[in-house]
Amino acid sequence: MDKTRYSNFYPILLLLLIYTSVSIGQPSKIVIAHRGASGYLPEHTLAAKALAHGMGAHYIEQDIVLSKDDQPIILHDIHLQAVTNVAEVFPSRARADEKYYAIDFDLAEIKRLKVTERSDIEKNTIVYPKRFPPHQSTFQIPTLSEEIELIQGLNHSTGKPVGLYVEIKAPAWHQQHGKDISQVVLKTLNEYGYTKRDDLVYVQCFDPFETRRMRKVLKTDLKLVQLIGFNHPNSEIDYEQMMLSSGLKLIAGYADGIGPSMQHVVKRIQKDGQPILSSLVQDAHRLNLEVHPYTLIADRLPPQVSDFDHLLRIFFLDADVDGIFTDFPDLAVRFLNNQGSGIRPEDRTASDRATAWLDQHLRMNQIQAIGSHNSFKETIDPSLMQIIRQLDPDTADSLDYEHVSLTEQLDLGLRQLELDLFYDPEGGRYANPYGITAAKGMNLPPGPPYDAEGKMKNPGFKVLHVQDIDFRSNCLTFKDALKEVHQWSKVHPRHTPILITINTKESVIDQLNFVQPLPFDRQAFDRLDQEILGVFEISELIVPDRVRGDYQTLETAITAGQWPTLKESRGKVFFALDAGQEKIDIYKDSHPSLQGRILFVDAEEGQPEAAFRVINDPIENQQYIQDLVLKGYLVRTRADADTKEARTGDTTRLEAALTSGAHFISTDYYLPENKFGTNYWVQLPTQTPVRFNPNFFLDNLSSSLLE
Repeated sequence: MDKTRYSNFYPILLLLLIYTSVSIGQPSKIVIAHRGASGYLPEHTLAAKALAHGMGAHYIEQDIVLSKDDQPIILHDIHLQAVTNVAEVFPSRARADEKYYAIDFDLAEIKRLKVTERSDIEKNTIVYPKRFPPHQSTFQIPTLSEEIELIQGLNHSTGKPVGLYVEIKAPAWHQQHGKDISQVVLKTLNEYGYTKRDDLVYVQCFDPFETRRMRKVLKTDLKLVQLIGFNHPNSEIDYEQMMLSSGLKLIAGYADGIGPSMQHVVKRIQKDGQPILSSLVQDAHRLNLEVHPYTLIADRLPPQVSDFDHLLRIFFLDADVDGIFTDFPDLAVRFLNNQGSGIRPEDRTASDRATAWLDQHLRMNQIQAIGSHNSFKETIDPSLMQIIRQLDPDTADSLDYEHVSLTEQLDLGLRQLELDLFYDPEGGRYANPYGITAAKGMNLPPGPPYDAEGKMKNPGFKVLHVQDIDFRSNCLTFKDALKEVHQWSKVHPRHTPILITINTKESVIDQLNFVQPLPFDRQAFDRLDQEILGVFEISELIVPDRVRGDYQTLETAITAGQWPTLKESRGKVFFALDAGQEKIDIYKDSHPSLQGRILFVDAEEGQPEAAFRVINDPIENQQYIQDLVLKGYLVRTRADADTKEARTGDTTRLEAALTSGAHFISTDYYLPENKFGTNYWVQLPTQTPVRFNPNFFLDNLSSSLLE
């Protein structure tokens, strides 16, 4: 195997781990200067932005509207009178509603205006009287270009990478006036080098139609944030619906995060200062959406909040938001410093930077994990095992293993599970195993109660190893297994992808009183997909359509390196059918290249749906597995089988599996002790849930970076 063609990937990681002078990734918690450092200088002015930069803000917000001559200018409102002296300079230019709209003035005219602290026009009062004195400056309204040049210049001269946080203001209103504000803003950002998702820029908008349009129609790859406001009469936007699970899932389809109001995150604060939180942050994090609420203000604290640090503690620590908008970035940065959160990219540890970089660049087929074989299997009743051993000692030996619950396996770090499914559309087919009856008939001690809740009587796929013999399972139904994995995944949203392999069981055992399984036909496979989608949302899964993308076939996509990145695959589960070609043909019938299907299949190379292989013997097939892995196929192999390795303590097969680079290595022995006294135990050399795949990396890097 020639690893040299992959060596360009390794030095980048190594440098990333060693040198802290390269700024990659973002802080674990970010501070966004709301309209610039507006708590100290008039909002949006270049002076305010320079101050925010010096205060350590990670991002500086720019609200954008367009001038008459299509110049993107920095302004919170579509009209001018609240923050400028426009009424003095152009007294006759107001519209009928007595407002001065920026879109009615060209840039040269706007540059004649002086910016001052925000006033309430209706009440003729200053909104924040203790901030910068009004009408005592010659500040101007800057353009987006001037803003970018200032921030990029300060980034260069100070060595501190500060990002842009751009808001598209009133896009529908601009369109009514014949102007495409989003197109203008994205073009300007592009001209200054902001084009990629990992660039230091976010673009946000309150209008979900426009945010989605930027992703789907204007095809921007920049990070997008859906702002969430409050419902208003006659508005087409339903923000309440956005915050429901279904609404967040829609947002996750086009945006990278949400920007809710503070009130959406914290329902209220009790008299003792403890917050009552909504589920919004948790719900968003399950969908890998960042949460950046607005606006934390030191000189207008909510009731029951003692000071600004108290407010920051509620949002950063209790609510666990990813960032906050604030008029006082220096106070927020100081708070994070005191919490040890590493508030600047260059101050973060090398491992923090590496984790952020890996999420963006490493793909799910470049790691290796341990899994379990027949993950559901519980021990056979001693009386029934006695009968089996008398009839066939070798079979009894091969069945003499068991597993802890699926949840415990995932907690231990396993990232691959295996389920044997029996088709039972009417229910009750496997409710009364003959093995229990046989032991009772021989006056042998009974085992524990079986299916006390009567789940086996219900319609649906059942999970067991061998009908009537090896039937005890830690998850009797497929639906129970799905729910258990789904719940664990929700609680651990940053886990690397979990593979669940499916064996369709329909072998007939020619014995009197044994149940005859039903075959898996097209209808059975359709119902299998439906059961999965009855528990998991499609956004929580990695499915063939997602991997294939715009490629003609699934195989073409995976050999072109199109498996999802770690960031895209974290918190997700995927399924694969471990069955012969006859069953694969039934499953893929009318679904070319698995279009519309949920499961990947164990298809040999050269088939359109080929992407995943089960190669059980890593000793005989070590080179073959290595070749498959390097070509882009995902591979599952086995470290042991039929209890043989555990009985002798032989690790030859395990070592071959690890060296092969197979992505998932299945075992019955992931716990450090077994009943045979050989101390046979399967784990990765790194003692982590996953490690860097040895086919792509010459040395073991710090695999704790992965999970």
